[in-house]
Amino acid sequence: MKKSSTKLLSIFILAFLNIAIISCSKDEVIDEDELFEDSVEDPVVDPNVIDLIGIDTDQIVTINTGSSDGLFYNFWSTRPMINQTRFNASGFRNSLNSIKSYVKSYNLVRMMGGRSDNQNNFYKGVDASGKIIVDFSELITSLKNFRLTGFKPRIVLDNVPWEMSLPKVDDTYGNSKPPNDYGIWRQYVNAYLQALVDEFGLSEVKIWRFRIATEPNYTPHHWRGTKEEYFKHYDITVDEVLKVIPDAIVGPGNLLTEGSVAKFSTEIIDHCATGTNYATGAIGTKMEFFALSYYEKLDKKEVRFEDVIKPYRDKLNSYSQFSTIPFDIQEFGILRGDNGVRGLSLSDGTEVGASWYATIAALAYKYNVTEIYDWGQELQSSTLPTGRRSVTEMFLKLEGGNRMFAQENLSGFSGVIPVSKDGKIYVLVYNHNTTRNSTNAKTIYPKLEGSQISGTEKWKMKEWTIDKDNSILMNELYKDIRSAGVGEKTDGRIYGNRPSDRFEDGWKNVLNSNLSKYENLSKLKLTVEDVLIGKKDGYLALKVDLAPHSVKLIELTPQ
Repeated sequence: MKKSSTKLLSIFILAFLNIAIISCSKDEVIDEDELFEDSVEDPVVDPNVIDLIGIDTDQIVTINTGSSDGLFYNFWSTRPMINQTRFNASGFRNSLNSIKSYVKSYNLVRMMGGRSDNQNNFYKGVDASGKIIVDFSELITSLKNFRLTGFKPRIVLDNVPWEMSLPKVDDTYGNSKPPNDYGIWRQYVNAYLQALVDEFGLSEVKIWRFRIATEPNYTPHHWRGTKEEYFKHYDITVDEVLKVIPDAIVGPGNLLTEGSVAKFSTEIIDHCATGTNYATGAIGTKMEFFALSYYEKLDKKEVRFEDVIKPYRDKLNSYSQFSTIPFDIQEFGILRGDNGVRGLSLSDGTEVGASWYATIAALAYKYNVTEIYDWGQELQSSTLPTGRRSVTEMFLKLEGGNRMFAQENLSGFSGVIPVSKDGKIYVLVYNHNTTRNSTNAKTIYPKLEGSQISGTEKWKMKEWTIDKDNSILMNELYKDIRSAGVGEKTDGRIYGNRPSDRFEDGWKNVLNSNLSKYENLSKLKLTVEDVLIGKKDGYLALKVDLAPHSVKLIELTPQ
């Protein structure tokens, strides 16, 4: 029986092998993918889910994704320029191509003469009949060359020409005296505006802005006169501008906001609203925009923005005709570094400047500051972005989106700006401290609720980071310059965006020798890519770890 069974088994095996050989020899071969097509599924990846149970409520920021707190509008696209003749050089115009992604306008300052460098001497005196003699050919040439860039001009109607304010007093920024004869000044303003209209057309010029003076409450450096004398100057200048351009966009000079130096503050708003117009005798003066200067000083270890801005916003809001006009910061930056020293730099080039800028942005939206003019965000002698420029790159991703309400009880200068745009949710998170060596790192938990997330369980997340170790070149540049033995000015400003404030000329050789390294270091760093996250109990939570000076942008895409 055993032998018979063995024989049967052998026959069965041979038969099976024969079938296999015949099958494999057929012309039609079965594809393995077809064989398993219906039986194998893609692996299921569980999304990351964050549970907020047990988390300190002071670390949680609740975001209503169905809410609207206003537009994430562009406030960063205008630069000041104190010498418009630079645009006559094609090399300079071409050097600006790299900033066109975020700069759209230039505010051209001291355009009427009275300059210490003797530029813009368009006023030539008066003839025997008392009629002014002018030559605006250089003005028109410089503006035509400026317009080749594609930028829009904004004109500052200052300074008064030297010959109109004799005897000559050369103050910090040239002639800060009012004219001796407002009849002559009226003629000059009229001729100046008419020259612009004749060359560029009324329809074009009427959309430019015209600011009357610069920091007129900074006496005597910008205005060697009284408060009332400036009000008179403003009224008369506006009146003459409107004779040439009835719809002109006009506003007073940007006010200095240093309390110990500024000679007046919100009084100019009251004058334009309820004061007697020096030119017309009527009540009030046209004011289409209002502006301030705002400079931080890192050695003061503070952020003054809210305390400075609020009184002006409140005053503007107290007059219905001024509550919605543009409210700008037309000079802006970090005036002094950590060591209390000024330089040509008007910014901080490191992660400190980046986190400060994000803090300012949140406050600007809170107080409806329309624009913040910027002197520049690139590293000196290059197109390399500093930390603040990388923050602007984040802003560009958010521009035009809908800001959403966020409820929080965070301490210090940290916060969240949530934005909905093109079906995605963005969360800009920042942590700023007023000392460079701060160790105050934070963890924040944005908690997203509401209609935009209610129908979607899974989201794909990206994260960009700016901090000491990401998207910053300045720290490495300083290290390399010192290693190369370049002379260091120990009394010079430190960490500004102009290394020449701190180092001798050899720093440029270090920059150029390691340019590719600095290009890589300065790029906005993508630190998380396409991580799947999920909801819990109807909300979507994130955990964001922030260095003491840090800005992060999180992008959430529904899946």
